[in-house]
Amino acid sequence: MNKILTLILILFLNNFYCQTFSKYRIVAHSNPIYLATDTFATEVVSFSNTIEIQDPFTLYIPTVFSPDGDNTNDVFYIKGNGFDELSFEIYNRWGQQVFQSDELNNGWDGTYLNQPSPIGTYVYQLKIEGLITKAGTITLIR
Repeated sequence: MNKILTLILILFLNNFYCQTFSKYRIVAHSNPIYLATDTFATEVVSFSNTIEIQDPFTLYIPTVFSPDGDNTNDVFYIKGNGFDELSFEIYNRWGQQVFQSDELNNGWDGTYLNQPSPIGTYVYQLKIEGLITKAGTITLIR
């Protein structure tokens, strides 16, 4: 691989937003050397910097759910990718915390103290990897 092609690849790949996900390395090899054993050997002449390419950050937070036992939208889940850690809390209209989770796959089933929560609007607060904080409302219907 010639130096110009290597430089173009490095410049192209460095334009991605990088954090801590998939790691790739660009390796430049010299031209193959023919050996008497009918095999080709290559000698590594340089290594590029290691770069990291992050999956796109996406976040989906529904605005309504219905924990009525029909197996459709019975649990309030926050979905997304591009992050590893999150914490979210849900509060009722009196400011009582009715749910808290640090797991993406752990959702609120619409109960508080093992009793069904009343129909209404609840406030959530979401923290992603300690960097992003988002708050909003979720409506519980039955």
